[in-house]
Formats: sequence, C-alpha cells, structure tokens
Amino acid sequence: LQVTAYEAGGRDGPLPSLLHTADSSKVEFVLAGVAPRGNSSRLVLEVATVEEAGVVRALRSTRSIDDEYTPTIFEVLSLAAESQDGSSTLSFLQWKATAYGSPSPRREDGIQCRAQGPRAANGTLPTSSLVLAYFGEGVGSTHTISTINISFGGEEGKVYQEKHYLSWSALLGFGQPPKDTFSPLVISIMAVALGTPMVMLLVGSCVVLFAQRRRYSEYEPIN
Repeated sequence: LQVTAYEAGGRDGPLPSLLHTADSSKVEFVLAGVAPRGNSSRLVLEVATVEEAGVVRALRSTRSIDDEYTPTIFEVLSLAAESQDGSSTLSFLQWKATAYGSPSPRREDGIQCRAQGPRAANGTLPTSSLVLAYFGEGVGSTHTISTINISFGGEEGKVYQEKHYLSWSALLGFGQPPKDTFSPLVISIMAVALGTPMVMLLVGSCVVLFAQRRRYSEYEPIN
C-alpha cells in the first residue's frame, strides 16, 4: 500500500492519471508476485470506511465520452461521505473503473474493476481487521462503519494469474471530488469536427443559390 500526498492541484502522471487537489492524497494498492490459492482464484479488495455517527455514505458513478487522460476508460466512481440532508460532501474516495497489470502501465495493461456496496459493517468486521486494530473494539458503537468490495478482472478472473501484478489507485480527500473537464485540445478538435460540416453545408447552399440565380438571369423575356 503506497500513499502519495499532494501540496497543490494537478494531474498524476502515470495511468490512470487521476486529477487531484491540494486537499487529497493518492492511495495505491499493489499486489505483485503473490501466488494465488487456486487456478480460478478471483481478487477482491474490501475497503472499509469509518465515519462519525450521522454521516451517510453513497457510491456514485459518472460516465463521460472523454477518455483523453485514461484511454478506453469512461467511468469514474466516487464513494462520498455526505451530511444527512445531502447538502454537503465531507470526504470522498474516487477512482476510475480500471486497474493495471504492469508497474509501467499502458492502455493495453488495463484490468476491469467493479464495485459493490456500500453496506453497513459495524458488527461483521473480523477480529483481525485493521479498523479494529486502529480504532479499538468499541468503534462500532461510536462510529458508522461501511465497506465496499472492488473486484478485478472479468468473469473468469484469470488476469492476475497471467501477469502476477496488479495496481489499483484511488484519490482520498476532503470536500467535493474533482471533476474532469475537456481540455482545450479536445474542445478544439470537437469544434473543428462539428464546425467543418456546417461550414461546408453553408458554402454548398450559397453555391447552389448563386447557380440557380445565374441560370434564371440568362433567360430573356418573350415580350
């Protein structure tokens, strides 16, 4: 488990190139060289969150047509801690729907990941849980504990067996999670792609109207 703290806003370099703020940190879960228990073993990561009583957890999915920074990935998920009336977001855990099977990730190293939850876990955590070790055994009575499961790979679950490496990154921070927007380059390309047909249609219409007017002007009246 690796944690990277940021002192200013920006975008992470390696894939998945998460957009971050000064109030956030990157959490990276890396599994390398660990032998699976069986030929059909599937990898599932359980993420537990601990909040003060009265805080509501919500898992949200945002889809976009823009995959400029993370090619072929169009979904961003956020696990947000919100006030009971939903008027404000207190903290968040945000990630893109992908993991990678290489220390130097490329587009072809992408591994599909899915999330399920959140669900209450005040009385279901194992005694060896890190949450109990850090907060103490009475944490379930004073805080709200929720868990989500993040699974990696397709239905067959053989991605890790082939590469023996898996890296999953998420952004942990306070306030509203950052939102990706179209870069000036993408906006320029879209403007050209959408504007060129309109210009051609306008020019073609003008040429047709001019040709028709010229043809009619060549006729002379009989009388």
